[in-house]
Amino acid sequence: MIAPDEFAEVIEKIDNLRGALEIPMPAGFHVNQMKRELEEVSDKLKRIYVEEEDENPWEE
Repeated sequence: MIAPDEFAEVIEKIDNLRGALEIPMPAGFHVNQMKRELEEVSDKLKRIYVEEEDENPWEE
């Protein structure tokens, strides 16, 4: 079973990203940050899924 800490980390990262959108910065900066951070979130959630289900539907 996945440790609740891993889910808490992902939730906190998503909440931080949402909060960061309120900071007045150029839209391009926000987009670039979101792309990079969301890729990390996606990778972590995929890893958690693979560990739990013992299969990787994203494998090519």
